[in-house]
Amino acid sequence: MSLIYEPAGKAREYSPLALNVYNGCDHGCTYCYTCLIKRSADTNKVVQQRKNFILTLEKELIKNLPNKQILLSFMCDPYCVADVELKTTRESLFWLNLKKQPVAILTKGGERCLRDLDIFKSFGSRFKIGTTLTLCEGSESTVEPNAASTAERIQTLKILTDNNIKTWVSIEPVIDPAQSIELIKQSMQYTHHFKIGKMNHFEKRFNNNVDWTKFLYEAVKLLRSNNKPFYIKHDLQQFDVNHILSPVEKDMDFLNVTV
Repeated sequence: MSLIYEPAGKAREYSPLALNVYNGCDHGCTYCYTCLIKRSADTNKVVQQRKNFILTLEKELIKNLPNKQILLSFMCDPYCVADVELKTTRESLFWLNLKKQPVAILTKGGERCLRDLDIFKSFGSRFKIGTTLTLCEGSESTVEPNAASTAERIQTLKILTDNNIKTWVSIEPVIDPAQSIELIKQSMQYTHHFKIGKMNHFEKRFNNNVDWTKFLYEAVKLLRSNNKPFYIKHDLQQFDVNHILSPVEKDMDFLNVTV
C-alpha cells in the first residue's frame, strides 16, 4: 500500500491525498475517530514510527509525483508530542518540498510546528497549515488533554500569518456551537479560510439536541461578513434548508493549495 493515498468518506472533504507521518497519536482526544477505525483504545495515546518511512516516501515520490494537495495527517497529528524528539514530520516536509508537492497540514500541536517555519516558507504558495479549534480556552483540556491549548493554537496562527504563511482552521467536531462561533471570531484575523463541520461520531455523548441549521447560518453570516472563504462539510450542508450556500462553499476542493 502506498504511503500517499486518496482518503475516503468524510476525510476526502479535507484533501484529495493524505500522508500519515506516524501510527497513532498522543493527544488523547476523547472524540478521536481513529480509535473507532483501529478498534484500539490506545490509538490516541501512543505514537509509533512507521518502518522505513522516509526511505519509502522518497522512493514513492521519485516513482510517482501526485501533484495534488497532500494533507498531513488523518490518522495522527504531524506535530504530536512525540514529534518533538522524532522529527519525522520535518524530514517528510523536506522531501515533499524537494519534489515540489503541494502540502496542507492540520495540527493541534500549537507552537511545536514553529521550528519548521523555514521549511514552510520554502514551499511558497504550495503550502498551508491549519489547526482544529473545538472549545474555548480552559474547556479544551477536558477533551484534548495533551494537545496545545486553544490560546496557544490561535497565537501560533498569528505567528504563522505574520510570517506570510497561509493558515486555515477546521471547526470540527462542533461540541458546543456557541463556543465554535466564538472561536471563529477569535481566530478570524489570523486565518485565510475555514472548513466547518459538525459532530460526527460521538453526537450522543456530547450534544443530542443541537439546532444545526441555526449554527450553520450563524457561521455563514459571520464568515461572509468578514470576507473569509469557507467550505461547509456534507454533514452540515444538509441543514441548509433555505439553500443559501453557493457552489464553491460546497466544493471540497476549491480551497486546496496547488502546484
